[in-house]
Amino acid sequence: MKINTSPMLLDLLLKGGWLMLPLGLLSLLSVYLIVERLLTYRRYLSFSTSFLEAIEDQLNSGNMEQVRDLCIPQNNIIQHIIGKGLQQRQSSPKKMELILESESQKIVSFLEEHLSLLATIAGAAPMIGFLGTVTGMIQTFMAIAQENNQLSSQVFSGGIYEAMVTTVVGLIVGIIAYLGYNYCIARVTKATSRLTYLVNIFLAHTT
Repeated sequence: MKINTSPMLLDLLLKGGWLMLPLGLLSLLSVYLIVERLLTYRRYLSFSTSFLEAIEDQLNSGNMEQVRDLCIPQNNIIQHIIGKGLQQRQSSPKKMELILESESQKIVSFLEEHLSLLATIAGAAPMIGFLGTVTGMIQTFMAIAQENNQLSSQVFSGGIYEAMVTTVVGLIVGIIAYLGYNYCIARVTKATSRLTYLVNIFLAHTT
C-alpha cells in the first residue's frame, strides 16, 4: 500500500510554529544564492586545462600575439585580465602592474559577491532553530504548569514538536548554506590562484 507522505511532512513542518517562516525564507534565499553563484562560475571560471597550459607556454615564450589569439574566443576571468594587460603593453611597468592588480581585485570581488550573505545564513539558521527549541520548551513547561498535575501527551506535544522541528530545519538550512559557501570559496580560491600565477608570468615577460 502506497502512503502519501507529503501531507504528513507539511503538517509536521507547520507544527514548528512561527519560526518556520524565517527558516523557510532563509532556505529559499540560500538555494537561490548557491544556484546564482554556480551559474556565474560556470560562465566565468570555465577554462580547460589545455587552455591554461597553452596560455602558460605562450607567455613563457613571450609570444603575446599567440596569447591574444588564444584569449579572443574565451569569455572568462583569465581572458579578461590578460586581455587587459595586452591592451596596456605600451604603459610603464608600474602602471601596468597597478592596472592588473586593480582589475584582479575587481574580479575577485565579483566572484565573492553574496558569499558573505551565504555565510551569515549558515550561522543564523541553526541559531534560529535553537531559538525554536527554547521557545518550544517554554511553551511545554507553561502548559504543564496550567494542567494542575493532570498531565497528558497532548500537553507535551505542541511545545516539543516546535522545539524539535525548528531545530532540525534550522540545522538542515545551515548545513546546505555552509556546504554551498565552502564549495564556492574553494572554486574562487582555485581560480584566483591560477589567475595570479598567469598574471605574474605575463608581467615577468612584459616588464
